[in-house]
Amino acid sequence: MKKNILIFGANSHLAKNFIEKYSDNYTLHPVHRNNPGALNFDFITPNDHKAFAEKITYTIDAIIFFQGINPSMGITEITEEHFIKMMKINLITPTLLLQSLKEKLSDGGVTIFFSSVAKKKGSYDPSYAAAKSGLVGLMHSCANAYKTQRFNIISLGLVENSPVFNQMTDEFKKGHAARMQNGDFIKAENVSNVIDMIIKNNNINRADISVDGGFS
Repeated sequence: MKKNILIFGANSHLAKNFIEKYSDNYTLHPVHRNNPGALNFDFITPNDHKAFAEKITYTIDAIIFFQGINPSMGITEITEEHFIKMMKINLITPTLLLQSLKEKLSDGGVTIFFSSVAKKKGSYDPSYAAAKSGLVGLMHSCANAYKTQRFNIISLGLVENSPVFNQMTDEFKKGHAARMQNGDFIKAENVSNVIDMIIKNNNINRADISVDGGFS
């Protein structure tokens, strides 16, 4: 029987690649922000997490939190509203969703979060770097609480053709590439392969896996 994979942020660049590449391997359940006729959940507006959980009528073998928000406000201009929005999307809402979905999770199931090299190098948007750093603490806290589940992070460098990549200046891209071992930007298909590996390998738990080209 195929594993049931719940995919939040299904319209993201990485989610689209994973869905295209692995739709035959798993039973995928995409969750969108606003897609008529589809399963929807908005990470920004107030939500009834329990009501969403009641819509899930199957056992969940994996949850992938692809949702995100691009860094967009520098430290001298950032607002409280933007900072809270960043924390809500990356940390607060995933925590509350896992709380509501816990009875739907299969033993040995896995949750995957996405972090960034920004957690170690910083970001011009401090809320982005702070949120991505906070995922490490969230991962271990969830693993402590839900002992039959696995929790892992994939920490990414700059993903080629992603919305963040496309908004960067050529100068920034050149500087980022120079700090990677081989100078190649991260390929979406390589990220999908790592996701597949984590789902299949039940020995991978509490891991923070870097897919960043050796960024230093």
